[in-house]
Amino acid sequence: MIQALYDTVARWVPSGSRVLDLGTGDGAFLQRLVEHRKVEAEGVEKDGTLAARCIERGLVVHQGDILDGLDQYGKNTFDYVLLLGTFQELIDPWKVLEEAFRVGKRVIVGFNNFAYWRARFQILFRGRSPVTARMPHPWYLSPNLQYFSIHDFKDFARAKDLVIEDIAFFSGRRKIGILPNLRCEQCVALLHDGDA
Repeated sequence: MIQALYDTVARWVPSGSRVLDLGTGDGAFLQRLVEHRKVEAEGVEKDGTLAARCIERGLVVHQGDILDGLDQYGKNTFDYVLLLGTFQELIDPWKVLEEAFRVGKRVIVGFNNFAYWRARFQILFRGRSPVTARMPHPWYLSPNLQYFSIHDFKDFARAKDLVIEDIAFFSGRRKIGILPNLRCEQCVALLHDGDA
């Protein structure tokens, strides 16, 4: 994920919020939220090495699968649940979102846009699965299981009665606004389920 995307997420999360980060990675962003936004934070990370790095940073992180990690929390334990860069890697993204909305009031989802023009070009003119700066893996090594566009995500949110409270689009290192489904490499959306 790019710095401008993380800056946007940090602005969306008010100081003092309770935050759960699903797919915490090495904990760098969660640590930043703790230090700069004074959030109460926890994380769930599948990779043992990355979970250990989080703990070295002083973060509370549970090692395990995302769904296994959510069953320990009650309704609305958190103000915000983060799914930054892991959403397209989930086998059942709707099930994870349902659980995220059970334990949190709002969910922030970050994902790669598979309708990005460079990805389209590679499929259309080269007949190959796309490899870009933000999707650097060949198909057989890619962690991505879900291949969707911004339009697909908006349709998904509508079908599931989710409200997109805010959305931001990024290409390269900057935020963009014009023709995002074509020009955007990554997107981040702030969601609530109507009960927030």
